[in-house]
Amino acid sequence: MCYTNRCNKNNYNSEIILRNKWQCEKPYQGTYLCFGEIKKDGAGALLTFKIKERRKEMTFEYESKIYLGEVAIYVADLAGQSDFYQRVLGLELLEEDDTQVALGRDGQVLVRLLATSNRQPVKSAYGLYHLALLLPSRQALADILKHLSENKVPMVGGADHGYSEAIYLEDPEGNGIELYRDKPQADWDIREDGRIIGVTEALAAQEIYELGQEVQPFSIAEGTRMGHVHLSVKNSRAASHFYQKLLDLEDKFSVPSASWLASGNYHHHLAVNEWGGSHLNHRQPKQLGLAYFEAQVEGKEDLVAIYENAQDLQAPVRWISSQELEVTDPDGIAVRMIAPTKVNIENKD
Repeated sequence: MCYTNRCNKNNYNSEIILRNKWQCEKPYQGTYLCFGEIKKDGAGALLTFKIKERRKEMTFEYESKIYLGEVAIYVADLAGQSDFYQRVLGLELLEEDDTQVALGRDGQVLVRLLATSNRQPVKSAYGLYHLALLLPSRQALADILKHLSENKVPMVGGADHGYSEAIYLEDPEGNGIELYRDKPQADWDIREDGRIIGVTEALAAQEIYELGQEVQPFSIAEGTRMGHVHLSVKNSRAASHFYQKLLDLEDKFSVPSASWLASGNYHHHLAVNEWGGSHLNHRQPKQLGLAYFEAQVEGKEDLVAIYENAQDLQAPVRWISSQELEVTDPDGIAVRMIAPTKVNIENKD
């Protein structure tokens, strides 16, 4: 099983099994990045290509220039964590092998679990405070709240943030998870200077619970996507400056120990806080917890600009391919930026 395989366009004939319209990416030099399973004969000739995943076109809402993709997490118990994200959160199994599992909705990977032998506790280092899955409606939030409550899944809490309603929990290894729905933008507290004020008030949990419907078997709502990522950092002001410069984000709301940053008119795509304290460790490779988070930009020129920004910030940066790069922040947190070029391929049955 593979996740991104290069295949020659000339092989797109009877050797490839395509049932619907799928998308492949053409990053460079006439090769295509495809998502699926390749079978070859002993001489290495391509026999069949079965597409397992299609990457959907992203919608850049709120005049944003980025769209959040998957969050990758190093885990100690790959099978147990995979079961949690499927059974408890209702994510679909999209890819699986002995070293990693990809889960999501509508064919889009939202969470990627990576096996590691490192056993340093998740919260011993800076990294993920929580990943935040954006649900498409209040009904979807109600359905998952009812599912969690009736299955006695421990929850950390819930809140009305003014622009959203959210519930919080952790996976079995301590990685934070937020499940939320956005209120209509007309209800947000948007100031003349573009700031969007967030609050933390009591969630109307009973009202939302009573709205919930039983979904059997449970699956997270269609249209769910990664709404934002919240990071634990050593210095929130320094981290805010770093990500504003790197990704051309705006500070939408800040307090002395945290900042909420966004592209365009959204309340936040990224948040940083220093609530864990200054004693935590710099994040190390393959340490339990956050491996990287991913965001898509509109085009290659945006990637080049981010690369130049990283150099200005003297941050470690590397090209994974001509359409993807990875930047590591001062706390050892990795962000991967992608600018895919799409090519549609249709079945000729």
